[in-house]
Amino acid sequence: MTRTDDQPAISLEDLAAKIGAEISIPSGLSRSAEQGRSVTIRGVGTVPKAGPDQITFLTQHRFRDQLATCRAAAVIVNAAMPDVPLVQLISRNPYASMAKASMFFFRRTHEFSAQSPLAFVHPTAKVSPSAVLFPFAFVDARAEVGDNTVLYPHVYIGADARVGRDCVLYASATIMYECIVGDRALIHANAVLGADGFGFAPTATGIEKIPQIGRVVLGNDVEIGPTSTVDRGAFDDTTLADGCKLDSQVHVAHGVQIGANSMLCGQTAIAGSAHIGQRLTMAGHSAIGPGVKLGEGITLGPKAGMIDNIDEKGEYLGFPAVPAGEWRRQVIGLKKLPDLLKTITQLTKRVAQLEQHLPGEAKPK
Repeated sequence: MTRTDDQPAISLEDLAAKIGAEISIPSGLSRSAEQGRSVTIRGVGTVPKAGPDQITFLTQHRFRDQLATCRAAAVIVNAAMPDVPLVQLISRNPYASMAKASMFFFRRTHEFSAQSPLAFVHPTAKVSPSAVLFPFAFVDARAEVGDNTVLYPHVYIGADARVGRDCVLYASATIMYECIVGDRALIHANAVLGADGFGFAPTATGIEKIPQIGRVVLGNDVEIGPTSTVDRGAFDDTTLADGCKLDSQVHVAHGVQIGANSMLCGQTAIAGSAHIGQRLTMAGHSAIGPGVKLGEGITLGPKAGMIDNIDEKGEYLGFPAVPAGEWRRQVIGLKKLPDLLKTITQLTKRVAQLEQHLPGEAKPK
């Protein structure tokens, strides 16, 4: 996402309406309420670096003290702060409001806007006249590319694959045969959709490959990070519903189904045939086992490993993953374990000493 030369400008009042925030002007602020609302905004910046024509946002408490010297025109917060000398945009979700504001000021641009003669388009493929094909993009037989979609160098669209409208596929992204990508997808460099799933049957004489005849099907507004892989299904399709976001180095195995608006952070993995509900969040290095079924609204913390079916929404930690509260109690218990073992050792010695003073017939057998 790059900043345009003709940077948009908007009044703070209009911007607040666009991002769903309410303006709050602390009493005693030098500028009047009218001046505060009409100030022109031209961008978004961080608390330490935002200028007088930008807004900033507070999503981490460690930056709160820096607001006293912040030069921004306004700050997005989740509740009014009377002691902060800045115009404030009150939002239930400051992070989401910041994202909406950023999208207003920034646009994705491309330095090429044609269909290069160095790109290969099979005679039976259907590529929209408004699509952009950089040199060395490759579109195979009967594939389809929608309106305003951009294919960077070395993008590969396999035979019978379909890519929707308003998509961007960066360098060397690969969409294998028969796979489907919905509208407004963003596929980053070196991502691979539709490679064979890891399906093999060991035998006494060798390993038999299981043909992977399913597809990968992405909904609308899906983003796939660089070097991430989504394998085609063995028999059924691998599906990612609308709004799913994958970070870099994420692996989704064959036959997995992921519900809408799920987020998978870097180096996460989902094993084959897992069925995931909507709004899954996977923190870094977390994983889901084969065939696991998860309900809606589940969050896996860092390095969590889910191997059981879970329907109750909430946060899960550890391996095997358990509810976050239970995991924290386990961790506290583990921290106490050395002292407990020391106490047990001391008690064992004390009991042995006491036994030596017992009458012979009263000693334990």
